[in-house]
Amino acid sequence: MKKKVLSVLLCAAMVTSLVVGCGGKKDDGDAAKTDSGKPFAGEKLTVLYMSSVYADAAKDMVEEFEEQTGATVEVVDFPYTTLHEKALLDLTSGTGSYDVIDVASQWDGEFAPYMTELTDFIEKDNYNMDEFIEKVLENSGTWQGTVTGIPNASTPQLFAYRTDLLPDGLPDTWEEYREMAKAQTDPEKGMYGISVSATTGQLGGVFDYVLWSMGGAWADEDWNVTIDSPETRAALEHLKEIQKYADPSILSWGTEESIKAFLDGNAAVCETWPTLGLVQAADDEAQSKVAGKWALSTIPYGKTGTTLLSAWDLSIPSSSKNQELAWEWVKMYTSAEKQNEFYEKYGILSPRKAFWEQDGIKGTYMDTVREALDTANLWWRIPASTEVDTMLNTVVSEYMSGQIELEEAVKKMDKGIEDALKNAPPEEGTKNYNL
Repeated sequence: MKKKVLSVLLCAAMVTSLVVGCGGKKDDGDAAKTDSGKPFAGEKLTVLYMSSVYADAAKDMVEEFEEQTGATVEVVDFPYTTLHEKALLDLTSGTGSYDVIDVASQWDGEFAPYMTELTDFIEKDNYNMDEFIEKVLENSGTWQGTVTGIPNASTPQLFAYRTDLLPDGLPDTWEEYREMAKAQTDPEKGMYGISVSATTGQLGGVFDYVLWSMGGAWADEDWNVTIDSPETRAALEHLKEIQKYADPSILSWGTEESIKAFLDGNAAVCETWPTLGLVQAADDEAQSKVAGKWALSTIPYGKTGTTLLSAWDLSIPSSSKNQELAWEWVKMYTSAEKQNEFYEKYGILSPRKAFWEQDGIKGTYMDTVREALDTANLWWRIPASTEVDTMLNTVVSEYMSGQIELEEAVKKMDKGIEDALKNAPPEEGTKNYNL
C-alpha cells in the first residue's frame, strides 16, 4: 500500500543584516549574502553521523539545504564502533570540527556538558516538542532537565521472521523460542533457526535485551550493582544455547552478515535493528529471497517485555561557530516532511507521533513496532555507560566463545560494573531508571 506522506511547510525565520566596518566597506562574507539573497551564503556546515542510513539521509538532504541557505555542507560519517571516540575527542578538545553531531542517546549524559542548550532556539521558532513520542523524548536529547538534542530516529530491537515458516508468528516465551529455533535448524541444508549480530561490539546489546526481558538489570535505582542474579545466568545460558541454532560463523557476524543470512533464506528469524538494511531490501527480489514472506515482531515477553531502544538526537556542540546555521540543519532533518522522506528512502523510523498514524503504517505490522517504542529502554545515559557496554561485550564474547565459564563471566560482569561506577560516578541525585 502506498504510504501517505505528510507534507509540512518548513518555516525558518532567517534574517540577515548588513554590517558596515569603520571605513564604510561591507565585509566580504556579508556582501556574498546580500548578493545571493541567501541568509548563510559563504558559510560552511560540517555534520557528523553514524555511517549507513542516517548518514545517507543527511547526504541526500545536502543539495536542498544548500539551495535554501546558500551555505555549503560536508557530511562526515564513521561506523558506530568508532563514532563515540571521534565525537568525544572533538568535544573535549573544543576543536569545533563539527557543527552538528548525531548522538546515540546513551551518550547524552556524557556529551551534555559540551553541547548547546537548545531551549532558546526551540522557543524562538516555536518548535513543537509535543509532536514526539514521550518515551523517546524521555530517553533522547534531554538530560537532567536540559534539552541538548532533537530526536531524529528511534528503533526498538525487533525480530524479523519468515511468515511462510512461522505463520503463527513468534513464541511468547524464550523457552518456546529456543524450541522453535531448534525445529527450524537443518545445517545440511544451510538452514538455521536464528541469525543475530554476535560479533564483539554488538553482542552486549543482544545480552541486554534478553536480560531486561527476563527481568534482570545492571543495577538498582541507587546504582547498587545487581548483575549477579538468576536472570543474568539465564540470559547467558540462553545465548549459549541459541548458538546451536545459528550459523557456526555467528560470533564474527555483524548486522550486515546477520541480515544477509535472513535475506538469503538461510534463517527463520533475524534478531536485528530492522532499519539498518533489512526493511529496505526484504521485498526487493533482486536482493531478497524472502520477498513477501517476512514480518517484524516484538521479542519474547519474558517477565517485562522490555527491549533495547536505539535512539539518536541531533545536537549542536558548544564549540560550533555556526550555531544558527546548525539549528536550521537540525530543523530540516527532523521535520515531519523529511522524516517521511527518510522512511520512504531509507527505512528510518521517525520519533514523531503522527508518523505512526499514517495510511500504510497504522494497521500493519508496524503497529507492533510502535507498541515497542512505548516500552523500549536504553543503556545507562551516564558516562559509565560506555565502559560498562564495552566490558559486557568482551565478557559475553569470551563466554560465548568458550574462553570462560558461566560463573566467571558473572563475576567479571559484577566487577566491571562496580569499577565503571567508581571511575565515573553518576551525578548526585541521578537515579537509574533502567530497571
